[in-house]
Amino acid sequence: MRTESSLKDFGLRVDALIKRRDLGRQEVKEMVRQVLFQEQPDIPSGAFLAALTAKGPTAEEVAGCWEAIFEYDTPKVDLPGVKLVENSGTGMDDLKTFNVSTASSIVAASCGVTVVRHAARAITSRCGAIDVAEALGVDVDCPVDCVKRSLEQCNIGVFNGMNPQLHPGLARILKDIRFGSILNIAASLANPAMPRIGLRGIYSRNLLFSVAEVMRKIGYRRALVVSGISDKTGKTIDEISIIGKTYVAELFEDGTIASYEVSPRDLGIAESVDESEILASSDPKVEARTLVRVLSGKDRPKVQMTAANAGGLLYLSSRVGSIREGAEVALDAIVTGKALDKLEEWVKTQNRNPERGIKVFESLLETNRHLFPPFQGYLL
Repeated sequence: MRTESSLKDFGLRVDALIKRRDLGRQEVKEMVRQVLFQEQPDIPSGAFLAALTAKGPTAEEVAGCWEAIFEYDTPKVDLPGVKLVENSGTGMDDLKTFNVSTASSIVAASCGVTVVRHAARAITSRCGAIDVAEALGVDVDCPVDCVKRSLEQCNIGVFNGMNPQLHPGLARILKDIRFGSILNIAASLANPAMPRIGLRGIYSRNLLFSVAEVMRKIGYRRALVVSGISDKTGKTIDEISIIGKTYVAELFEDGTIASYEVSPRDLGIAESVDESEILASSDPKVEARTLVRVLSGKDRPKVQMTAANAGGLLYLSSRVGSIREGAEVALDAIVTGKALDKLEEWVKTQNRNPERGIKVFESLLETNRHLFPPFQGYLL
């Protein structure tokens, strides 16, 4: 309920953020709760998100935002005994790459990793993960139980963070927002299945440790938080980079966090790749065709980028001993056709109308059939 007192109290906290003062976890949780339940008008609600983002959120503030969304606006999905791994990029980076996180998730799933995604349509990127999944034939607006079945049967599923059936309050906010905010990090962490292992790409290396700390605070046991760059232009990428260094914060089981750098050569990438070769399209249908080419092994730079990021998921899930070793396993899944088969299985499983989904998938296959002969020797 809106009262003069609650409006004033909210405004004082927004003013504190504008003056670059940090708030506590419970303060932010309560403010986000009020925004979710429309207890604050749109103008102060937007000012709150903008001020907190401009100040630079602390780990406590991000955790408070996540806690409100997860507690008040997220259904819970229980998958006992299943080792769940999540993969997400925050957006807000400089270089808008093709949808690496979707491609690498499919590849990792084909290698036996259960990948539970929580994604959105494009806000700050050219084409969001949900837009691409939909264009591939996946039913992104299906009920939660359908996603759960997909996770159980084919190792991959995606929750649409902008689906009002899933997050009523969050979906209402996101449909009107056109700027990056704390929600890019906190809301994407509000995964209904609450995985404890995650690969998270972020837009700034300055946030590496704080995001890893947030993940630790909310219950993650293992995580890689990565921020890549282009050596040529210095532009940032919210993925593991094959065109420059990747800065990493790694969360271990014992709660410690280590920081280090990874180069393309460390990942097995011998030849230089130009950033123009991994850029995104703004058209979801074009992006879908790109992903089918990649999963068919027919676009070398993008295959390398996908393998490197899938390698991170395989490493986190303890299936390999390093990201590079994971990239080699991921590459094998691509060139042998396992990854493309997994995409077809996913389209059939996460779908209220599998026939429609498969028709979309098969049209993409036909479009790509004669493009780009497959390469061999992608890695060192």
